[in-house]
Amino acid sequence: DVTYGWWAGNAFVTNRSGRFIASHAAHTGLISLAAGANTLFEFSRFDPSVPMGNQGLVSIPHLAAIGIGFDEAGVWTGAGVATIAIFHLIFSMVYGGGGLLHGVLFDEKVEDSEVLQAQKFKLEWNNPDNQTFILGHHLIFMGVACAWFVEWARIHGIYDPALGAVRQVNYNLDLSMIWQRQFDFITIDSLEDVMGGHAFLAFAEITGGAFHIIAGSTPWEDKRLGEWSKFKGAELLSAEAVLSWSLAGIG
Repeated sequence: DVTYGWWAGNAFVTNRSGRFIASHAAHTGLISLAAGANTLFEFSRFDPSVPMGNQGLVSIPHLAAIGIGFDEAGVWTGAGVATIAIFHLIFSMVYGGGGLLHGVLFDEKVEDSEVLQAQKFKLEWNNPDNQTFILGHHLIFMGVACAWFVEWARIHGIYDPALGAVRQVNYNLDLSMIWQRQFDFITIDSLEDVMGGHAFLAFAEITGGAFHIIAGSTPWEDKRLGEWSKFKGAELLSAEAVLSWSLAGIG
């Protein structure tokens, strides 16, 4: 019987977990659409003779940072830029279709679904085990993304601003360095150290995610979630609204 006022973003999905998933899919589709469309827009007007900072670019500099669109010497080729943009547009339709299915066709509440695996992702705002079960899956996906980034840098290479070229970067998994760098990360000047930090994050997030899925919440989390249970749902729902307005602002 948890309810929230109209001011809590997306409050109408408080007790409708299926619709909550639909809103997630819709937001993901918007992000993917914006990324793909903006990349194609920038690609159509990009002038390699002018510095990126003077062209008001957003997407192409991010692709350049991971070595896409430029050769190993840092010279513009444009290779792969349009392909990645089109993939984002295709996936935006997939996400949008998923959002429509969850919003129109599928069950309003995940717990009413006939799919047993889907029932596990029902939202129980005051149940720490339920919240940490969902959190665990988020952590694993973020860990896999970190691992992908580390392997991309090692195999394909990323842009090194010190050299002005794309080079392969092997991670430096020095735990003492990683511990010390957490207090002065702004001064990091080694891509090997950056990749080492991401490799450690990948391990920590995947391990922590698996732990949360298997073991549930810890006593500390039970205590904290117990104290915040009254506001937990409102915070999550409002975060969705903030994301939507942020995307609108970026657009």
